[in-house]
Amino acid sequence: MNAAATDTHRQIARYRSLVQVIAALSRHVRTEELLRAMHRQVQALFASPVTLLARPTADGGWAVQTLESDSFSEQRLGPRRDGLLERVVTDRMRLENDLPAYLHREGLTVVRVHYRADLPHTMSWMGVPLRAADEVLGVLSVQSYALDAFTPEDLEFLELLGVQLGIVMENAALHEQLQREANTDPLTGLLNRRQFVAQVTAALSVPGPATLAVMDVQKFKRINDELGHAAGDAVLRGVAEAMLALTATRGQAFRLGGDEFALLLPTGVDEAAQQVQVLLDRVAHLTLPARPFLNVGLAACWPQDTAHDWLRRADARMYAAKQGRVHLRPTPEDTP
Repeated sequence: MNAAATDTHRQIARYRSLVQVIAALSRHVRTEELLRAMHRQVQALFASPVTLLARPTADGGWAVQTLESDSFSEQRLGPRRDGLLERVVTDRMRLENDLPAYLHREGLTVVRVHYRADLPHTMSWMGVPLRAADEVLGVLSVQSYALDAFTPEDLEFLELLGVQLGIVMENAALHEQLQREANTDPLTGLLNRRQFVAQVTAALSVPGPATLAVMDVQKFKRINDELGHAAGDAVLRGVAEAMLALTATRGQAFRLGGDEFALLLPTGVDEAAQQVQVLLDRVAHLTLPARPFLNVGLAACWPQDTAHDWLRRADARMYAAKQGRVHLRPTPEDTP
């Protein structure tokens, strides 16, 4: 077989591997899983020791993921006036087979995202933008410890890969957006009633303490009638923000509908009561069109509970609270 035929077969094999990689990555519908799989696939495609994926952040910087050898790292870089990533986005750089000489010549400094003393420095560098329509989703870089490691054909292959990866990333982002819209309340950003049923049901199958807190805003209709629905919405969003802050590290917050909310807390009822008191204190200090008063009912998870049983007990305590017959602190009836 002559050299031209050999080269043709090699290119066909390479593009076939590209199709296989894209097909494999397309099965990932969660962005974080997709990005980690992308690193592994790209590293294998180019037999390269280093891959880097940088995504733009709101402040103009970058969220950077690097796979170097077998070490995966993440780091945030602040905004820079000029650097390798910025030059890729503005089409001023794609391939350098002597990176130290290029940096010296251009007067640039670079940040090594992940440093290990046992690994050498990058000598050859390729980078391409990842785009969806006119939006820059990130920069993909492949790097080598050797000089003259990449060819123009390698760059062409990486650019084609970058086009496909931009599409895959956009599809994953759209899927996640649809999932969020299906599972969250559009006004408050809290999980919706559908997720409430699913998460409560799941909590019943997990060993360990759990407490359900349901609540509503007392005389919420009066707020809407006297101040208008915009004021009522602002009150609901304020309560939701306090709930999200409370559950940032533990627990889940839900809007059940109207002015009704719920918390699912992975604690016993005593600790849950303390957490809810923190919530009430936060709500009391919010700057809102009206100061909301929350009626709260707590119920611990009992053995043999169904989701209906658990919610019914919490609801009963909330309605008793509205009539002034119970306090937030748990009582003997909370013990199974």
